[in-house]
Amino acid sequence: MPISIDELFSIPLIYRIDLSSDGERLLYSSNASGVAHLYFSQTKQGSKPKQITHGDDPVLFGYLSPNGNQVLYLQDKDGNELHHLFLASNNGKRNKQITKVPCRTWDACWDPKAKEIARSYTTQKFCGIEVFNLKTGEIHVLIKQKNPLFDANYSYDGKWIACTEYGGGKDPKNMQVTVIKRNDLKDIIHYKLKDGSKEILPSWSPDGKKLAFFSDSKGKNQVVIQDFRGTDCEFLPLKEGEEAVDWQKPLWNAGSDAVYYAVSKHSRTCLYQHSMNGKRTALPFPDGTILLFKVSEDGKTIVALHSSFSSPHCIYLHKIGSKTVEPLTSRKYRVNLAKLAKPKSAWYKSSDGLKIHAWYLSTGKRSQPAVVWPHGGPTFQAYDAWSAYLQSISQSGFAVLAPNFRGSTGYGTEFRNMNLSDLGGGDLEDVVCGAKWLMKQPEIDRSKIAIFGGSYGGYLTLMALTKKPEVFAAGVAFVPITDWLESYELDDATFRKIDEEFFGGPPEKRRELYVDRSPINFVSNIKAPVLITAGRNDPRCPVQPIEKFVKKLAIMKHPHEFIVAEKEGHGSGRVDSLKREITAGVKYLKKILKVK
Repeated sequence: MPISIDELFSIPLIYRIDLSSDGERLLYSSNASGVAHLYFSQTKQGSKPKQITHGDDPVLFGYLSPNGNQVLYLQDKDGNELHHLFLASNNGKRNKQITKVPCRTWDACWDPKAKEIARSYTTQKFCGIEVFNLKTGEIHVLIKQKNPLFDANYSYDGKWIACTEYGGGKDPKNMQVTVIKRNDLKDIIHYKLKDGSKEILPSWSPDGKKLAFFSDSKGKNQVVIQDFRGTDCEFLPLKEGEEAVDWQKPLWNAGSDAVYYAVSKHSRTCLYQHSMNGKRTALPFPDGTILLFKVSEDGKTIVALHSSFSSPHCIYLHKIGSKTVEPLTSRKYRVNLAKLAKPKSAWYKSSDGLKIHAWYLSTGKRSQPAVVWPHGGPTFQAYDAWSAYLQSISQSGFAVLAPNFRGSTGYGTEFRNMNLSDLGGGDLEDVVCGAKWLMKQPEIDRSKIAIFGGSYGGYLTLMALTKKPEVFAAGVAFVPITDWLESYELDDATFRKIDEEFFGGPPEKRRELYVDRSPINFVSNIKAPVLITAGRNDPRCPVQPIEKFVKKLAIMKHPHEFIVAEKEGHGSGRVDSLKREITAGVKYLKKILKVK
């Protein structure tokens, strides 16, 4: 018997991790209780975690105070991404709201003495950084501007705040590292290595004399070691086919001059220790993907969140200098993981000859129905990482192809930038050619190939069904974009900036492109049945234009189903909601494609 969807989603997900400065205490968020909440435990095997937040609204982001006694966390309401900030003791007995007005919060951090907290935020018109004095309750806005700011973090002496700024040059692709003096806002330093490049995710050396951050100015993501208040910088070298993973900043070892960072090659990652003498050492974590990691301030301990297609989320502990890792979270599951399909790395050519990498899961049977799964983002990639969604589709009898179409990370700056001013163009061709690759596989029933994706993957699903209507027999689109023009009007300041980068300008300058790449304008072409879902409170792919797309389907009397999750946003931290969504998608494909 295959593994059921209920069984797959009973395996807990882990979303974020943090580590105390002494390396002895661990904070992480998990949906083990059915709703994502924060857990606190000791960094010892067998240590029993204690749940410290509760309630129906998920908590995904938590940050330990410098002494490890308090927890800062973010919480929104029903997925609306308008966050309040809360403080809690590490035993969860005292919770206190410290914000007065909720707003989208990208990240938050403690100052070294735990006297204040800084957060990066966005409103409909502005972006900024504000700080909260924990003694007086005073809120002070440090920066308020139109360019988005992310990843704020204090220097070890608390005198400076480094962050990533979206903008800073003539090229709309620009991102730069911006450093602000906490008590003199006129003293601002920018690190921009090349017009059009992205310098992002800064972290401070313990002595405050250097910054480590990522730059793609040499054609792929690399770690840069930058002299603070100086001009000298050093790029840490990579091997052929490697690229530094940029979803988490590089981290320093306070006990040495080493920097830690993850590297991706063909959508698998490795965590490295890189000494300033040039020696790079791979740390002994399992094959797959390092999703997040933290280094203790004493330089002795690393914890890392790891998974693979066939290995669910687990936090591992590594003592620096040793040759082993040990799991801190349980690896006991109520399912037989040996039943999972083994992923195969595949390459195929797109319509213009560009080579596309993909992961392929086969059921091992003859005449398999198949699903092409375009990932979200679009600036992301399909990693060799745990996905209960993909495993549910696979265990339900479908072969799965997850392509890393142009615009994906991990394959160089040029490849990543290929979808700029071309969303739903070349990347759609890559996805369609993935379906054609499937048709050539002898085990695939070429009459039963569907497309199934969420967020940007949901957008590509609808683009495929409306602009390439002959290719797919059915489609499932979770929380998709249907109309870029209306979405832009509903977006906040950050997402408008992102739209402008992808389209080469705002709608008043590129209206024709916004129209041409919106599936709502091509509904009349659709032939395949489609299931569409939306979150009522989704601020990223808002429900209003999705409802208008569905209304057009209804007027055409085109076969479709539409599901709105009334208390959800862009995805969910509630297990029951995730189960309902994927169950509906799989059930729909089975019905349309007549799969038993």
